[in-house]
Amino acid sequence: MRNCKKIPIPRLEGVDVNKLMLFYKMGSKFFLSRYNVNAWKSFDLIKNTTSSPMMRHFPAIEKWVATIKRDTAIKAIQTLYISILAPKSHIPWHIDRSDDALSNSYITSIVTNKSFIEFKDDRKYTYKKGYSYVIRTGTEHQIFNLSDDYRITLCTTPIGDNPYANN
Repeated sequence: MRNCKKIPIPRLEGVDVNKLMLFYKMGSKFFLSRYNVNAWKSFDLIKNTTSSPMMRHFPAIEKWVATIKRDTAIKAIQTLYISILAPKSHIPWHIDRSDDALSNSYITSIVTNKSFIEFKDDRKYTYKKGYSYVIRTGTEHQIFNLSDDYRITLCTTPIGDNPYANN
């Protein structure tokens, strides 16, 4: 069974990583820890279909979201958050849901050099910059960032079924 699949949606290009990191470092109190892992933080750019006022500071992400809604089968987004994993850290083994289907949410790589996701009884998967992936979050998995840089991804959950998450 394949636990990670690249999906055919437009690439995310042109994100100002320096601005994103400045926001993270200056606004760290607005980023929430995930799964009680202090090295893993997130910030909602879209929550309950409503864009955060911070979204306007990331025009490449805004444009990408508009392109997805216009040019793909994904017509509305419930949530979209920035996920940041500190250098030389990892997210321990965990399960996010109770079934083995591909998740409705998808992960988009912004900076994922020297990082990977590993699934129990499967292999390690790496992400290519700008591309999006669905994963089996009901399968036990862990994430490693072996880089000296922060690992930055977006996690997007569409409203309704994600047609690209078909098994």
